[in-house]
Amino acid sequence: MKNLLLTISFVMIAAIAMAQSGTKIEIVNTNTLEVNETFGPDIKILRGDVVFYHDSAYMYCDSALYNNKENYFQAFGRIHIERLMSDNDTVHLWSDSASYNGNSKLATARRNVKMTRDSMIMLTENLDFNMADNVAYYFDGGTTFSGEDTLVSDFGHFYPNTNDLKYTKDVEIRNPDYLMRSDTLTYNIKTKLSNFIGPTEIIGETDYLYTERGWYNHLADQGQLTKNSYLTSNERRLDADTLFYDRGRKYGYGRSNVIITDTVQTIKLLGDEAHYYDQDQKSLLTKKALMIYYSDIDTVFLHADTICSYNERYIKDNPDSLYRIVKAYHHTKMFRRDIQAMCDSMVYDFSDSTVTMNTNPVIWHNENQITSKNMKFYTSNNHIDMVELLDNAFVISQVDTMERYNQIYGKNMVAYLDSNKIQEVEVIADANTIYYTVEDSMATGMNIISSQDMNIHFKKGKVDKIWFYKKPKGTLYPLKGLTRRQQFIDGFIWYDKHRPRKREDVFVWGEITEKPLTAQQLEEEEQAAKEAEAEMEEF
Repeated sequence: MKNLLLTISFVMIAAIAMAQSGTKIEIVNTNTLEVNETFGPDIKILRGDVVFYHDSAYMYCDSALYNNKENYFQAFGRIHIERLMSDNDTVHLWSDSASYNGNSKLATARRNVKMTRDSMIMLTENLDFNMADNVAYYFDGGTTFSGEDTLVSDFGHFYPNTNDLKYTKDVEIRNPDYLMRSDTLTYNIKTKLSNFIGPTEIIGETDYLYTERGWYNHLADQGQLTKNSYLTSNERRLDADTLFYDRGRKYGYGRSNVIITDTVQTIKLLGDEAHYYDQDQKSLLTKKALMIYYSDIDTVFLHADTICSYNERYIKDNPDSLYRIVKAYHHTKMFRRDIQAMCDSMVYDFSDSTVTMNTNPVIWHNENQITSKNMKFYTSNNHIDMVELLDNAFVISQVDTMERYNQIYGKNMVAYLDSNKIQEVEVIADANTIYYTVEDSMATGMNIISSQDMNIHFKKGKVDKIWFYKKPKGTLYPLKGLTRRQQFIDGFIWYDKHRPRKREDVFVWGEITEKPLTAQQLEEEEQAAKEAEAEMEEF
């Protein structure tokens, strides 16, 4: 019984030892085989057309020292290892010298090392190939060729099972169209997809990308960047929390905290979603879209549902005739300390420095509210020089808290400004004005004047002189006994509650419920008041 237990124990120990040592390396071919005293009885010397086989790998060389006991060999001259993978594909490895341990399945290749799989070629001076884990790695610099991409790094790992290359330290991917630099990067030789963690830049002929996390598809020339990312192209920069870029289409898409900076026009465009087209240098922003225009005078803040900025040409196909257009669509508000505006849509044309406002435009300047159906103002050196008010034009300012307003009306108007201050207004056709005489800050009377045309001069933002042309007529009324119908020009409307008083207010868009006052409405109100008064007297 004791002998039986000893026998079983011996068999188990032998089995464990065999499992630990792995399968033996097979000698498939050699021209000569010898053993000599120099290397000892366990070392076999193989020369000429040497071939080994071990665990799905054939290994070729000119000569080798094979240790049968340690399951190990050293190979010299024209080394070539073929490793058959599970997908019936083959990894090839060449070098000047190599060693292989059959127990650990570790091959070490030295000098003029070359590894290939499919079209991938990896070159280095020193490489270890762990066939147990199926990973090859170099540690003192290497270069890999994959299609149009050339990858260079100090350290590199290749995982044949997943076709992934992982590179660290001073990584470069050189492509005919761009250069990619990274600290840590993985690259798949099948999909040509790179993933990077850490500072990474992609440098093209006309564009530059920076990120600290993301991916890039080298076949589609598309990438998505997700940390501290930005794109620069043609003196414009696009920052976003998430940035997608299609190099072939020269198209960028940003999502969340988007900033597009135009260094030429000193403009920033902000929003939570943006599209950028490099061909026309077109930017389209939505979701909290905001334009910030910097100047020596002041800063303009403009918000709309959508802001679009792009280039146009005076002369087709002439790059020297480029000029910039900025369009703002729907719920548009603008704030600058000395002037504010509101409309449905606005167009800023940098070719002639004009701003066109459409659909219920309103401008607030100092104490004045300016309205018309359509409006256009001209600027130079960041100053507003002239404003054209087209169709149903009004200039209104509040006199006091008793619903008294100075009012100027005309079919059309032209306002002239100096240093962004209204100096003169020309009223063209159907001129009407209501203005109050004031003594010691108190209204004392009300003038109603009409004429064909009118010219108004301002001083410190207030009416100073008025000139009337062609059939002027007017009346000065005492305040006592004035009716509401007398105090308002037909079409009067007051938008003061919608006025942005600080830059954050451009994002506030309340429902516009104000309706123009009409003579008929005021007459009906007046008649109703008289009837109510009569009923009270009768009661």
